[in-house]
Amino acid sequence: MTNLFKHIVETYTNPTELYFSTDNLTGDRDGWRHLDSLEYHCRRKLQREIEDLEFWIPRQADRESKAKYWANLYRKQYTGDEISTTNLEASAAKWKAEAFGLRVMESELAKMQKAYKKHFGMAYTTISDKPDAEIPEKIAATLAEMDAIAS
Repeated sequence: MTNLFKHIVETYTNPTELYFSTDNLTGDRDGWRHLDSLEYHCRRKLQREIEDLEFWIPRQADRESKAKYWANLYRKQYTGDEISTTNLEASAAKWKAEAFGLRVMESELAKMQKAYKKHFGMAYTTISDKPDAEIPEKIAATLAEMDAIAS
């Protein structure tokens, strides 16, 4: 597992003291202020990493489930001959690799989100639980049927 989030936060952090002069209309006072001059860049880097992982994790999960399907299929078809042995070993290795990739990506996403929340005090995600529009009754009935089949 990597520590990419640590490198992003360490690289894009520059606590410094800057002098600000303001006009008389804002009510702010001129003076020195402590701030992180790279905060915006750190925020954007973490947001981009989170967005990238949230985009690719569902695709990696799909690859992992397909590899699992083939590994289980070849396990059922295993007869002990050379071809079935090769198919089983290859599909098991593929499933193991895809599962590892998925675990790494999920772990990295959790670390990135934790670092973002710690550094900026709020959570960040691009995934919304709300549908884009109202679900038509016909589709709602189909979804209810699918849920009944699954349980």
